[in-house]
Amino acid sequence: MRSARRATFVVFAVTGAMWATWGTRIPAIKERLALSPGELAVAMSGVELGAIVGLPLGAVVTARLGSRGALRVAFAVFPTALLAVARAPGLAALVLTLVLFAAANSVVDVAMNAQGLELERRLRRPVLSGLHAGHPLGLVAGGLAGTAAAALGIGVAAHFTVAAVAGVAIGLAATRWLVREPAGPPRPAFARPSRRLLALGLVAFCATLVTSTAENWSAVSLRAQHGASHALGAATFTAYALAQAAGRAVGDRIVARHGRVRVVRAGALVASAGAAAAVLSPTVPGAIAGWVLVGLGLAAATPTILGAAPGLSGMPVPAAIAAITSISYLGSFTGPPLIGGLAEATGLSAALGLTVLVSLAMAALAGPGLRPARRPAAGPAAPSAG
Repeated sequence: MRSARRATFVVFAVTGAMWATWGTRIPAIKERLALSPGELAVAMSGVELGAIVGLPLGAVVTARLGSRGALRVAFAVFPTALLAVARAPGLAALVLTLVLFAAANSVVDVAMNAQGLELERRLRRPVLSGLHAGHPLGLVAGGLAGTAAAALGIGVAAHFTVAAVAGVAIGLAATRWLVREPAGPPRPAFARPSRRLLALGLVAFCATLVTSTAENWSAVSLRAQHGASHALGAATFTAYALAQAAGRAVGDRIVARHGRVRVVRAGALVASAGAAAAVLSPTVPGAIAGWVLVGLGLAAATPTILGAAPGLSGMPVPAAIAAITSISYLGSFTGPPLIGGLAEATGLSAALGLTVLVSLAMAALAGPGLRPARRPAAGPAAPSAG
């Protein structure tokens, strides 16, 4: 089981590294293709469209092949799509290649979370937040590589080629150690989401809107608002990811002690304070500190919400993961393009103020979304319920 946990952690880390490869070079791609903020928002909508389209595919593939088999298929496509992204000659081609990149990642997303929940079932304790810590650590590794590439003037195509080769090799190697789900009767890949799952999805929507905005706009905002260099913008992305990794590393213990509701609510309030600092600070260090607080505050939110989904919904694990992730990705789909559109009309600082309001809304919705329904004959609520 230890080998399976380590391998799953590596899968999360590779996924994060691939996203950091894209995220740290967004300013360079924007300038190479001479994209306006609105056009960049259109390109980012390709990311979100691909992510949503790929989720039902991920549910089908994971239900049929198991999480281990699904990851082997997806890792043959996901990192290699970066090669096409780097060579896109214009906006339309960039959108199409990002759709492919994000759709393949969604298959990885469903499968690696299904693997994590299977490990939780076998170990009979929370481990999902710790596994999710691999994602921001991958963001850190990819962010450092992106920072170095930007500082050294290495072209996007060369950078993405090295990252893609490493991603395929490491991702496929890690799948060797993953566990197989127990055989059982055929399970549906889809099911109608319950009201409880929709309420939980609303919390996930808010969390993903804020985190995707931070991932896609933090580096751009440092350059646009403060005239920071490409390297410093990439370093901001890395600092955000490192804070997220630190929060997730202790997330399982905090959830076990304080419950899901308290963890998500408190984290959302911290994120709102951080977003306000990132927008309002007149200095570069203050803005970077704000993005760090956003990463720290929402670190445990996604694994906490995903871990609750199968139990609250009563759906099969792949279907529950795909459903809750589909709803949460609507926040990712909405956030970055909306920020770009608002920035065209009001300026980037005012547009990023939306993240403050959404974080506060998430804090208010944590209780209704995460608290299990009361049962007349049940004993005290489980510690992880909040």
